[in-house]
Amino acid sequence: MSENNNNGKKNFFKRLSGFKKFLVIYASALVVIIAVALVLLYGLLKDYEAGRPANTMDKLVSHIEAGNVGKWIKDAGILGEFETEDIVSDYFKDTFADKEVSYKKKAGEYTENNPVYILYADDKKIANVTLTEKKKNAHKFTEWKLASIDFNVDSKTKNTEHSVKITAPKNSEVTINGVKVSSDYITGEADVSLCKHVGDYVTTPVDDVYNINGMFAKPEVKVTYNGKELDTEYVKDGYEAYYPSDDELLSSEKSHILTVAENYGKYMINRGSLSTLSSYMIGNAKEYMSDIPAIDVYLIGRTFTYDITDENVSNFRKYSDDCYSCDVDYNLNVKWSSGSTTYNISLTYVFVKQNDKWMLADFSIR
Repeated sequence: MSENNNNGKKNFFKRLSGFKKFLVIYASALVVIIAVALVLLYGLLKDYEAGRPANTMDKLVSHIEAGNVGKWIKDAGILGEFETEDIVSDYFKDTFADKEVSYKKKAGEYTENNPVYILYADDKKIANVTLTEKKKNAHKFTEWKLASIDFNVDSKTKNTEHSVKITAPKNSEVTINGVKVSSDYITGEADVSLCKHVGDYVTTPVDDVYNINGMFAKPEVKVTYNGKELDTEYVKDGYEAYYPSDDELLSSEKSHILTVAENYGKYMINRGSLSTLSSYMIGNAKEYMSDIPAIDVYLIGRTFTYDITDENVSNFRKYSDDCYSCDVDYNLNVKWSSGSTTYNISLTYVFVKQNDKWMLADFSIR
């Protein structure tokens, strides 16, 4: 009897030991399954998160805040040829300095297939940011990348700060931030406004007009013409480079320029003749001068004296071997027995060469 009991106990423990093995194997398999499931779930959630357009915008914001957004924009393929990573990063640093960077979906334009956001500095709208598909990840979620950053946030007003228009003498060399601008950016020609009435006598000077869009920061524009750097300034809606001076021509012509200007002043106070003044002129200048009367008060027979002081010739621009312009300024001082007055004369002249003689073809009173 005792032997039977012992055998039963042994069989029970054998069965219990087998059950434990089963439990261990089952538990191990369950742990593996759970681990695999967690890994798969993590991968799914990770891919889902990567596929959210807002995730790309969060990266943009973080790069702006970190001050290295230029590299990220370059990697996205939207950094133009005239700007560097540092230029773009510095622009965003200045724009968002001491301001909160945020974004919102752009109402009326945002769709699941075409995400468009507005980027803000505090409450100020800075730019429209459009995303485009980068790739499908392992779980077929779309991952997004930057497609464009457009600073024309308000459709009612066009933002010209991020487009560059440059007007420069034809055949000039133009650089932006030290990078040469190719002729591919020339969008047209424009006659030099001062010389619009000289076409009957000489070839009208022409400027090339360049247009470059998609700039982030204000550029450094330089223009050279025949190896000489030109005076360039921002006027109205773009940069304008002016034709160069010519010291040798100015030196030889200065006395002639002042003679014409002085005769203009004499005529205005009835101390010179229109015929003498007109002998220096052709074309539009001659026609214009014939319509300008002398100052009436000096036609009444009053006795007076006059002199000319502070003569100055400036802004001398040579357009070609047969055309130049300049500004002329001087004071015309008139005295009579009971008083005196001074007229500040300011003129802009355009001369053309005809039969080896320089003639005034056009002028304006400034």
